[in-house]
Amino acid sequence: MVFVGVFAGVTFGGYAANLETMYDTIYEDSETGTNLADLWIDNQSTVWSSEQVSGFCNSLRQSWPPTSAPLDSCEGRMILKGALFHSNETGEHIINSVWHGIPENADIDRTWFPQGNSTVGGRVAQSSNEIVIDAHVTSALSIEIGDDVRIGVGNGSQNFTVVGIAYHPTNIYLSPEGSLFPPEPGQYVIGYLSSEGIESLSGLETGSSNTIMLDIEGTPDFDLSTTIEYEGQEIDEIKPIVNSSMVENEMDGRVRDRGQNDAVEFMRLDLEGTQKSVTPITVMIGSIAAITIVLSLQRLIQSQSREIAILRTLGVPRTSLMTGYLIAPLAIGAVGCGLGALAAPSGVNSMLDLYQGIIGIPIIERTIPLNLYMSQIGLVMLLVFFSGAFPAWKATRIEPLEILGGQSEIRVGSSLLKRLTGWMPTMLGLSIRSSVRKPIRLGFTFLAVGISLMLAGSIQMMTVGLTDSIVGGLEEDQTWDIQVYVQPGGEEEVIQWAIDNNADWEEIIEMPIGTLKDTTGMQRAFTLVALQGYGEGESMKDVEIIEGSSPKDVEGEIQVMMDEGSLIMNGWSVGESHQIQIAGTEIEVKITGSIRGEVARTMFFLQPELVSIVGMNATSVYLDLPEGVTADDSLGMMSSGIVDRQSLLNGIESLLEQQTQILTAVMGLGVLFTLAVMFN
Repeated sequence: MVFVGVFAGVTFGGYAANLETMYDTIYEDSETGTNLADLWIDNQSTVWSSEQVSGFCNSLRQSWPPTSAPLDSCEGRMILKGALFHSNETGEHIINSVWHGIPENADIDRTWFPQGNSTVGGRVAQSSNEIVIDAHVTSALSIEIGDDVRIGVGNGSQNFTVVGIAYHPTNIYLSPEGSLFPPEPGQYVIGYLSSEGIESLSGLETGSSNTIMLDIEGTPDFDLSTTIEYEGQEIDEIKPIVNSSMVENEMDGRVRDRGQNDAVEFMRLDLEGTQKSVTPITVMIGSIAAITIVLSLQRLIQSQSREIAILRTLGVPRTSLMTGYLIAPLAIGAVGCGLGALAAPSGVNSMLDLYQGIIGIPIIERTIPLNLYMSQIGLVMLLVFFSGAFPAWKATRIEPLEILGGQSEIRVGSSLLKRLTGWMPTMLGLSIRSSVRKPIRLGFTFLAVGISLMLAGSIQMMTVGLTDSIVGGLEEDQTWDIQVYVQPGGEEEVIQWAIDNNADWEEIIEMPIGTLKDTTGMQRAFTLVALQGYGEGESMKDVEIIEGSSPKDVEGEIQVMMDEGSLIMNGWSVGESHQIQIAGTEIEVKITGSIRGEVARTMFFLQPELVSIVGMNATSVYLDLPEGVTADDSLGMMSSGIVDRQSLLNGIESLLEQQTQILTAVMGLGVLFTLAVMFN
């Protein structure tokens, strides 16, 4: 157990330390880094002209506060949803995609080509027919440098030549915005085109953008979602200037810092969670080891009481006895710590390899800090020392006359215990009575078994709960087969395709462009959703209303529902009205219902009201396909990407299975410790 305590502590600690180094390497502003932006401004429902972007950046530089860190860069980008038309031995596939237009001389959010990694290579896209494919998907789709790929954004398709395979700082965890779960490998693609390439693909004017990124010298502090304190004062000094420049140039959009960008914040939370788990796991395992040592030494001293008494009569000092019985736990601790430290590097590498498999990012530089070894070994040895000190001290308290005086002690059992165990078999009743006769040992045993079962049981409950709530809801509560994303106004062609193929259809709006302030003043992003209806059978996606009712069309009032988790985190309640922002525009909404089953922050609107707010009828169309009908090339040409529900399910199940591998290892430790303590 001492071995496992040190091994687990150094493994988790080394894992966290290497992840932190990896993120710093990716995000840093250097020749090998990507220079992650400090602020993002975007609007998915509009396009800004080159003049607007230039005017915004110039206005921002002129009004930049002299007390703040200087503005290094201000760049506009075009980021569009689209589709990859991929052919292989299994046939033609239309794959949901996102295409980034990145200038060749980009300074912010650059593509990342890590040295020493065989999966990446090539160069950035320079001409209008070149593309860099994200390295997460190239293996699954067998895409290599020099291949031609056909892509589109809802207005036909074009061929591009792959000139590079790389990563991107905002796509480390490859999942669509607004979703916590990545699709099945190869079912979601991200590509990085040149500015000329994205303009050619979209048919938009030169310099058009729907995203602006700001890089401020250094890294301004931003608010952390996991703390009560507010750390975002430094970045908040900049946001009013940004909003003023947007108004001056007639631009609407949401403004997000690193703490509000889900793609970046998710990775920070993952790292923080890993770092926080190191000490509790080490202490828990070390505590079980300490309790086991206490019980073992206590029993040893009891069995050797006559020998101890004889030594005392021979004049052996109490300090010598205590030293002798302290050597045993310290020797156990030293050997266990040594073995744990020797085995820890293999554990760290295994954890990092597993992380690479889940996230898909290479971790090339791997080291374990010396201070981590010292802190983990010191903590475990401290627990072991104190666990041996009490039994050793008890050994020095033994009086020779009590042991060697020839007196015999007759223990009379409790009458109550005899009555309670009288109906049991003789051996079982005797076992229970003898156990209860040693209440301290029994209490320690219960504590150790409780900690062990907590490790095992909580992990099992969490795994089952995640599977039931996420996979079960997607399987049972949704009846659509494919979700077809469209550009503004492109839903009519998809609906006509559905009518021609006898498929049921439903227009929906899903836009992750909402922001709100909770009762603590923290800004949180959320997704806007509008379905055909919220009654039974009114939509292909059923929602479970656990409190309140569905929104009603009331003049002068916008009614919405929100997922229960967000309501709790925001400190909001059903029946209250609150201010929210949609793409920078502030509106007031009234919460009429609470929804269960959503895994991301989501607010549900009536469709006509959300249409009037965002200015588009649909962002995608649900299709329930008749038997034998599949998405064809013509549907792909008119779409901005197609998601298959079964593929989405497979991706979620695959991720849960990978996560369960880590959880199962911890659960196995819990079961192992339970057996060891009970045997002891």
